[in-house]
Amino acid sequence: MTQERAVRTREQVLDAAAQEFAAHGYLGTTLLDVIQRTDMTKGALYGHFSSKEELAAALIEEAGGELSTRAQRAGEPDAAAVCTLRETVLDLARHLRQDTRARSALRLAVESPHLDRHDLGLVQRICLSLTRAVEEAQAGDGNSGGYPPEAVARLLVSVFFGVPHPVPRDDADAARRFDDLWAAVSGPPKDGWADAVPQER
Repeated sequence: MTQERAVRTREQVLDAAAQEFAAHGYLGTTLLDVIQRTDMTKGALYGHFSSKEELAAALIEEAGGELSTRAQRAGEPDAAAVCTLRETVLDLARHLRQDTRARSALRLAVESPHLDRHDLGLVQRICLSLTRAVEEAQAGDGNSGGYPPEAVARLLVSVFFGVPHPVPRDDADAARRFDDLWAAVSGPPKDGWADAVPQER
């Protein structure tokens, strides 16, 4: 098998697996499903991935890495940090709509976090970047109080990407998350917020 053909076969396997994982999740997908979608032999698939776990981990690593990189753009210094945050969230949402691999990586990272090879899971990495961006945006428009940046970031991820966050570690963690989110959504409107964000036409 030539190197070019091997690369092409690997890409076909990843595309097929992404479609299956995005539609059915980790538990609902088998390697046989992926093989049937590609019309390949078992040998062709096993030549690249020895197990479903390895295949899912590769999607989280590669497609999830792209999501994480896109999220990091929100934290870059910018005179209009709130606009940068907004554009980053919209870019992530657009990417998830258009890219099956990205959708599968995010679903896999939520459903099977043990497959993520990073110390921080994919959702946590995205939230960390957005938290920094929220802090920048709040500082930029003088609204540094009342809205916990981490809670706002989690809310953005949940609303725009439909991602449920990992189950709280304990009652104290659950209570803190509720209090943070409640503060983020129930505070008084910020003066000038509508003017700071370009409106859709």
